[in-house]
Amino acid sequence: MNRISTTLAVAAVALAGLALQAEDFQSLMKTTQATWPEKRHIGVVCDFNASREQVMDLARAAGEGALITVADTRRVEHATSAAHVIANRHADYVVLLPGDRMFRDGSFGATVAINGLAARGVPALGTTSTALKQGAAFSIGDGTNGELLVADRLIGTVDVILPNRATLSQKAALVLRQEGMATIAVHAAAE
Repeated sequence: MNRISTTLAVAAVALAGLALQAEDFQSLMKTTQATWPEKRHIGVVCDFNASREQVMDLARAAGEGALITVADTRRVEHATSAAHVIANRHADYVVLLPGDRMFRDGSFGATVAINGLAARGVPALGTTSTALKQGAAFSIGDGTNGELLVADRLIGTVDVILPNRATLSQKAALVLRQEGMATIAVHAAAE
């Protein structure tokens, strides 16, 4: 009996840790929708299999009517290809996933993707202060303790309205739809 309760306690702590790692994209999406209400096409560069839950969390926060284009990328060397996938499908902005294994905030892969997208006029957004240092236009979420951080200068993107600190058609390889959340289209960034 003692072994079972110890095992259950360890499992409960592990599950609690996983719940704490789940990023809340609600504040980022609310800020984005208030700042750019007409921009409903979100780009994401990630290893989709490993980051599926984060993408689903983002889709729930973005809500119905939004489209998330995922550049499914498993290698840092494909960051430029991933940026092309996002830009060629005309995403309005890209959201960095803080827990992706290759393209998380602060990673070399994310830096390459952000710079490639900024050169094509697609701003990046994040949920941590690291994303802002890396070139994101603004950042708000669990990683900023709910504080809106806005870039002083943007890399490559010149025609983007930033939020006020005081106010808050090509065929996809895989399309996921659920009621009440954004449609997710997954594209391979490199074969």
